[in-house]
Amino acid sequence: MGRTVRTFSPRCCVLLLTLSIFPRSCITLVDSHDRIIAVLGGVPHGSKGMEWQAVEAAATAAALRCRESSAFTAAQKHGRRGDFASRTVGFGYGNGRRKPQNYRVSGKANRKAMQELLQNQAIRRISGFQNALFNTFCHKNYMEHVDTNNELLRKQPELRANFPETAFAATTFNLGPLSFSPPHMDPDNRASSWCADTSMGPFNPDKGGHLVLWDIGLVIRFPPGSTILFPSALITHSTIPIQTHETRYAMVQYSSGGLFRWRENGFQSDKTFLARATPEERVMRELARASRWKLSLQKFTRWTDICHGDWRGAARTEAGLDELSDLSDLEEPLHVLHPNKRVCRQ
Repeated sequence: MGRTVRTFSPRCCVLLLTLSIFPRSCITLVDSHDRIIAVLGGVPHGSKGMEWQAVEAAATAAALRCRESSAFTAAQKHGRRGDFASRTVGFGYGNGRRKPQNYRVSGKANRKAMQELLQNQAIRRISGFQNALFNTFCHKNYMEHVDTNNELLRKQPELRANFPETAFAATTFNLGPLSFSPPHMDPDNRASSWCADTSMGPFNPDKGGHLVLWDIGLVIRFPPGSTILFPSALITHSTIPIQTHETRYAMVQYSSGGLFRWRENGFQSDKTFLARATPEERVMRELARASRWKLSLQKFTRWTDICHGDWRGAARTEAGLDELSDLSDLEEPLHVLHPNKRVCRQ
């Protein structure tokens, strides 16, 4: 199924992980409690070299056509994630939106270009592979995404999914020509879940385009056509610049955390929920908030379960082990923790 690398303190050293263009297996990053926190997925298992190269080349050509037939504002070409053109489609909630809404694409030509990109078969194959990795290595999170999307789409038929079968609500296309980013996090994304990132070329992955995960001290070789999933809202990450004569694009799928809060509130905002809530509901909400970190950790797949063929974690759930926390040193109430105590125990 794959290889596993356990995380470590970034103060010790920096580990360079080499992700080949055609690896025979995935590489999983596992924390000290056996939870899979990220997956270096490479390319689909069983795909032949030339076959997936053709998919990546077709997706790159589609991204180039989209860029050339689109117009971008200054903000869309120079954002906090880097100086490259980008466009987001799908739906999200937060940043002033009163309810979940579609991301707006202004201009007839821009909408046509983006629709053609979303319908491209190579782009759809990449989306399918991203979802397959998500489902295989983080099944409980994947199902929460699917259920949330399905309920939102039933409640609000005007919302548009980017692909027929995807667990992610939004897609950002980094359309270059030099798509690399300074260190940053993506705080609007679901904190207890993953984003899926696929790079496209052409560029020399030995000289640039590496993904850097700063908080865990990893530098990852990231060739065109490869896919990586990781918690972008929790880990500071960046991309090493490519050479000036090269081109790099990226396709990133994710879901905003606000969508899950909207659903948990009974499809309403925090403000509306609290205004209508009874005292008992407010107490229950506070109890749920205090334990949310624990419940979120339980949704990450254990490497041991994968090794035993139980990638869904069904045996653990049936045995009631999901309700047990292995973080005993953080079990005491948050209000009695000293400010530096949690840092020392991470």
